Amino acid sequence: MLKQELMDLYRERRTSFDAMGARMHLHLEALLERGGVKVHDVTYRLKAEGSLMNKLARPERTYQRLEEITDLVGLRVITFFEDSIEEVARWVEQGFRVDIDRSVDKRSLHDPSTFGYRSLHYVCRPPAALVAEHPEWDWPFEIQIRTILQHTWAEIEHDLGYKSPEAVPLPVRRRFSRLAGLLEIADTEFVELRRFMENYAREVREPLHLSRESFELDAVSLPSLAQALPVAELDRVLAQTLEKPLSEAHFFPDYVTRMLRTVQLGRPVRVLKRLEAFSPQMLAFAERYFRFTTEAWGFGGAQLDAVERGYSLVLLAHWQALCEAELELHRLEKMKGFYQQLDYPDDEAEARRVARLFVKCFADWRPPAP
Repeated sequence: MLKQELMDLYRERRTSFDAMGARMHLHLEALLERGGVKVHDVTYRLKAEGSLMNKLARPERTYQRLEEITDLVGLRVITFFEDSIEEVARWVEQGFRVDIDRSVDKRSLHDPSTFGYRSLHYVCRPPAALVAEHPEWDWPFEIQIRTILQHTWAEIEHDLGYKSPEAVPLPVRRRFSRLAGLLEIADTEFVELRRFMENYAREVREPLHLSRESFELDAVSLPSLAQALPVAELDRVLAQTLEKPLSEAHFFPDYVTRMLRTVQLGRPVRVLKRLEAFSPQMLAFAERYFRFTTEAWGFGGAQLDAVERGYSLVLLAHWQALCEAELELHRLEKMKGFYQQLDYPDDEAEARRVARLFVKCFADWRPPAP
């Protein structure tokens, strides 16, 4: 068939291809959602007429039928991690009619400069059930699966106009090869980092970690501290006193972690030790604290919908900050610095206003020294 005839046929079928692509896009998203596979993006596109014309004009391949061109409709799945490609692939093979003979795993390429093209390419047809409803959709299309780093590389390379090794001067190819190696290492390292974080999250749930002298708090481990008996009991007592339910949610672990670190309570063993002195005073301290929040921000304990887990650690951090200064002048500067670090890094005046209200509410408070 002549090139112009193929172009005319593509224009005639373009509306049908667009409808098919949109439906395959929805079908693929539904498959991944059903499988619980988290990806960065799923997109589809129709081949631009100019791109198709260039493909038909290339000397190394002659097309007799439009059906021989499998990328007229293309779907792309961009994953966060390299090992997610296999998860996506399993659902593609389950949810579409895959032409294995024409599909290719470009990740097996050994050319070090082809990092951006090391993706998994499937040639598929729509599921039989959809073809029964729309016979005109029985047409091949491509699904490309690659990581976000591979996608970024390919987009940049494409923008530079280097789509084949022959188009790239040798010095540039060498630099591409070095960059490709670095990105390939980065792809692998991201997978390892995710696995480390998953293992770490499991490990910090063990009570043993809270008793280790060298163990430091972070937003991942803070919920484990909040579940520990001393903290959990204080949260329960606070909720009961305020006549509020005790929520299963945790109160902003990243914020509470920063708050504890600000007052040198960045280790669980240090927190648990200070709780011994703080626990008998918590309710009296909380009464003044909520008087302060009402003056400073217009809400008190009565306005809470529930007491979230770890809220007693917020009170502990304020109590600890108060313990670190004896004189009222020192208290004002201490609390101003406390609020400036946490809430008002660019507004010293507001930090001072809030600190002044806090010091006023605790003017006659004399907690024990640390």
